[in-house]
Amino acid sequence: MELPSERALMATLAVFVAGPAAAQQCYSPQNQCFSFAPPGEEVERIDPGIVLRSESLEITGDIRMRARFADSPDNAPYNGNDQQTTRTRVQLDYTVNDNINAFVEFNFSEVWAGSEGYSDAQPDPTLGGIASRENFNAIGQAYMQLEDAFDLGTSIRIGRSNYFLANGAVLGSCDFLQYPGAFTGAWIAKGFDVGEESRLDLEIFGFDNYGPLQSQLPGGGERYAGGTARWTVSEEGLVRKVNAYHMLGTSDGDVTRNADDNWTGLELDGAIADELDWFVQIAHRKVGGGEDVSAGRARLEYNPDGDGRTLRQLAYTFTDSEGALQINPADFNTAGLLHQYGGIWRSDLQTNQLSAAMDIGGGYSATLTALTLDRRGSATQLGDFEVDGLLGEEFDSGLHLGLGYGRDNDDRQVGYLQVTAYF
Repeated sequence: MELPSERALMATLAVFVAGPAAAQQCYSPQNQCFSFAPPGEEVERIDPGIVLRSESLEITGDIRMRARFADSPDNAPYNGNDQQTTRTRVQLDYTVNDNINAFVEFNFSEVWAGSEGYSDAQPDPTLGGIASRENFNAIGQAYMQLEDAFDLGTSIRIGRSNYFLANGAVLGSCDFLQYPGAFTGAWIAKGFDVGEESRLDLEIFGFDNYGPLQSQLPGGGERYAGGTARWTVSEEGLVRKVNAYHMLGTSDGDVTRNADDNWTGLELDGAIADELDWFVQIAHRKVGGGEDVSAGRARLEYNPDGDGRTLRQLAYTFTDSEGALQINPADFNTAGLLHQYGGIWRSDLQTNQLSAAMDIGGGYSATLTALTLDRRGSATQLGDFEVDGLLGEEFDSGLHLGLGYGRDNDDRQVGYLQVTAYF
């Protein structure tokens, strides 16, 4: 489900492959990083009027309050917790020279008194054992970005960084969380021009995964390695991008939970006509000592051109997965705002999703989505049909407002309120 506007919420999960290390940002186009918020790299920030003596240091940040309200009948089990949380982040981006950047992000998250636990935000560390954290007050990211620093034409990122593998449904950093997941390692990328409009970007990586805040791994991190390839065929055309990735677990980390597993994926996108876009992705997880898992997703979008239109997008999405494909996914709301099944590739689940995004006047953007959810296997079915609505607005003051409401055929319901300021 998505809530688009020219300055508001990102499109819901479509298909985007991990490109060069320099491009791995939480709000890269078509990544799923749903947080009732506008794209972090495009948001219009409030100017605090700070004048730095050095123009080489850029300081940015955001502060948000989010409230969750949920309810369900006694005969329809649901994590119906009510909660209030706040999070503040400050980013320091220092340009050392034309080749070297240093980036540090501080993150403070807090659960308000009386709140119930939900997702990563837990009010009492005794509620969930090692998986629970009251608050988080530490460095979320710290890395150096090297552009052609060794005269090899490479882009290298070293340190702790948010990262998406492909669309984030397998592994990513979900900004919905109070403390988004980040990974410690190195990403090395190099691009090649293969025609007037065509380009090939290759990347190899190795990183340690310590888990996001709500699922810290006891005993340390698990290590992964792999590579991605992104072929930009053309800016416009029937086929625009062809992307592939391969990642494998290793036995080099402190934790070897997925050491014998590996993941392979292929993703394509293009345009059937000027206003009609398509996206297809398939993925496979080879499970060591267990049954392999495959998954797919297809999406068709109608994006009408022209200003002043009420309808901004009409989309149909089909997803299917044979089981758990993810490690740390950034997939909140890919299978409904109620988030009963996790994301689209977290279980033996099939969905059909129809959504309409509109500009409804006064600067407000709205999205309505209807979903069918079919959970196969021995797992309990928790709702067959769901309807979700999102409403977003950026006020003249610079404050962003996000509202969300979801309800299924068993009368489970959830609501969200979020206000965010970017500076």
